Amino acid sequence: MTESRFLDPEDEAFNEIERQAKQRKESVMAAVHTLTEYQRGYEDGAVDGMQKQMQSSVDKAVNRMAQRTWVGLTRDEQSFVYQTLHNSTSRIDSFWVDFANAIEAKLKEKNI
Repeated sequence: MTESRFLDPEDEAFNEIERQAKQRKESVMAAVHTLTEYQRGYEDGAVDGMQKQMQSSVDKAVNRMAQRTWVGLTRDEQSFVYQTLHNSTSRIDSFWVDFANAIEAKLKEKNI
């Protein structure tokens, strides 16, 4: 402050305004930094929460699939398929029966 002895009152007022402006700027920058850190933490928490929720949904779906039991065609349903094939080919033979059984066996493999 020894310089202030040589400054006129107008310069001293200007220097005081400049000092206050620098303090305000530092305060604003500190607040922005705090908000930025808070926002990062919030975003990280939100992303973590979404990931946990998605993983939980996937786990539930996998568990439900693992608990499912295979349900094949009933004899009535097989008869319907055979009858449909018979009507479209005018004959039913063991080929079509074997064909339907092979499809069902393949579906069983995929559903295990």
